[in-house]
Amino acid sequence: MIRVRLIQEIIPHYRVPVFENLAARPEIDLTIHADLSEGTTSLKGESHVPGCRLEHFSKRTLGPLLWDSQIVSIAAQPCDVLILPWRTRSVFTSKAIRTARRSGAGIVLWGHGLSKYDNGFRRALRTRLLKKVDALLFYDPVTAKKYVSEDLPAEKIFAASNAIDQRPIQKAIKVWKNDPGRLEAFQNKEGIDPDRTAIFISRIEPDKKLDLLLDGLKHALERDPRMRLVVVGDGSARAEAEAHARAIEVDHAVRFLGAIYDETELAGWCLSACCMAYPVAVGLSVMHAFGYGLPVLTSDDISGHNPEINAIRPGENGLFYKDGDPDDLGRTLVELAESDDRRRRLSDAARASVGPDGWCIDRMVDGFVECINAVNAHRTS
Repeated sequence: MIRVRLIQEIIPHYRVPVFENLAARPEIDLTIHADLSEGTTSLKGESHVPGCRLEHFSKRTLGPLLWDSQIVSIAAQPCDVLILPWRTRSVFTSKAIRTARRSGAGIVLWGHGLSKYDNGFRRALRTRLLKKVDALLFYDPVTAKKYVSEDLPAEKIFAASNAIDQRPIQKAIKVWKNDPGRLEAFQNKEGIDPDRTAIFISRIEPDKKLDLLLDGLKHALERDPRMRLVVVGDGSARAEAEAHARAIEVDHAVRFLGAIYDETELAGWCLSACCMAYPVAVGLSVMHAFGYGLPVLTSDDISGHNPEINAIRPGENGLFYKDGDPDDLGRTLVELAESDDRRRRLSDAARASVGPDGWCIDRMVDGFVECINAVNAHRTS
């Protein structure tokens, strides 16, 4: 078996099925080092992954930097492949690489390979380590291909397309679909026209630009007064967003539901929408939307998104509007609402995008295993 040590700041709940799947692969002996203490942020870490050994890893922040000296001692422990987070804030990644190299381990950097807030300094920090490791593992194949060059041959570049476990979504859908008339009764009770309702699901923070989506809704209402928006989520900018909806007089057409954590409850709303409208900076929400067969409408500024933007194929499983243009956003929403055939086609493609041949957990873990096997083979050759 290949002894793998993987370092994470925390283990988000959506990573548990990924690491469980990886640990279940017969050739992999997996140890995860992460902060296992109870978190205080909105993204809390898990402390149990079936089939995995977990070891606590502590770190602290110094302004914008991450003081993660413990990764050096982790790198000195016996293993065949060490997977380090590819982050620009780490103070000790270089030293950990040197330590792992001396111990004979193969070394992988796993990360986005890009930043929504990129600049020359960040790029320099990100790329300075590339020649010191055996492989780079990306969140998506599109970004991975961009890194291939004379200095970085394709043999060192791998992708584990970022995915979520679709089983809870499929289970929730069945609860509604297997109860004849339940969904229609819910839509009648809530006054929802699923052909003209968009849904937004996220924490409501300033960087999500929900005000832009509300402005887009105003333009959509000018074209079709029946258009509606459902907002699921809470956050520091919720009150401001609600005030903005009142100020621009779209509050009659938008529902602020707050956070919904129960997947079955959330499913009723997702199955009553024609698309997920996410104005900027999409991420794993794309995979959540696709699981419900919801095409994703978002900005055409690719550089402003997370890697999951590369799962969206405009006109096939999603739609782009001109970045920063609420009128174009509204127009795109209405055009989708007006075409039954287009909605069905985009919905089917969205659902297939997270199927067995798309962005799914099994294929994500296949990417990990391919990378680990290649690095281990190179190490022992």
